Amino acid sequence: MHPSQTTVLLAESAGAMRQALASQLEAAGFARVLQAKDGQRALQILRSEPVQVVLADIDMPVHNGLEVLEAMRAEPRLANLPFLLMSGGLDRASAAKAIQLGIDDLLIKPFTTRRLLERMQRVLTRGVAAPGVEPAPDVDGSADRATLLVVDDTPDNLQLMAGLFRDRFKVKVAQSGEKALSICQSDAPPDVILLDVMMPGMDGFEVARRLREHHTSEYTPIIFVTAITDEMARHKGLSLGAIDYVFKPIDPELLKLRVGNLMVYVEHRKQLQKDFDLLRENAQLRSEVQRLRGDLQRLQAPAGA
Repeated sequence: MHPSQTTVLLAESAGAMRQALASQLEAAGFARVLQAKDGQRALQILRSEPVQVVLADIDMPVHNGLEVLEAMRAEPRLANLPFLLMSGGLDRASAAKAIQLGIDDLLIKPFTTRRLLERMQRVLTRGVAAPGVEPAPDVDGSADRATLLVVDDTPDNLQLMAGLFRDRFKVKVAQSGEKALSICQSDAPPDVILLDVMMPGMDGFEVARRLREHHTSEYTPIIFVTAITDEMARHKGLSLGAIDYVFKPIDPELLKLRVGNLMVYVEHRKQLQKDFDLLRENAQLRSEVQRLRGDLQRLQAPAGA
């Protein structure tokens, strides 16, 4: 089914995140994007509106994503509707339950717009890539070194911090908040961000707030690196979702340890996506084997039996 003929139900509790996703889907040419802020509203829409595919977050009030999926599979009219689940992290038991309920795909956050659209097309075409859509890798950049983004308006600081990590990571730099957002919300986002606070125009706090409102950067680890040492600023930075808050002048060895530890977390999140994809492929293979066995048994059964 072509996007221009497709109505999407987007269920996501965070308003800014929901709007960002809706804008990406509309820009990609989907005919309609219906929005729900919780699982209850999602089910109400599904029972009253024609929808071709559901994109739902697992963490929603009233009914979470898996509960919405379970309710859909119990209703004949909705039982076969394609369903993509978004999650910041899914344990193995929940992943197994999602597969058992007949989930079509899972997107581990953060994910790029490219991967979102590729998987939407794959679900809608039942595994056959739609014309004009180039399939994206399951894990963006997984074959390359991890990427670190350094954001600072002072060239000397950029050069210093970038130089600390170029032997281990792919390093990108940005001298403004606007440039940082552009990089983070592209189809090649960084894995970890070192972010200055005091910058002209858009400061680091505003950058962090906007990063948390977009699906490509909602879960990207942020370390604030700043000369602002008061506790109120530190509290504000951490409340905006930063993982750490480092004071200038930096201790190079300590900063390298902190970034290295965060990269372990990043690799774990990437592995979650790989693990789910493997679980789903194995489940599909078992289902196909069972179907073939049933066909063979029927062929071998005596006539009239």
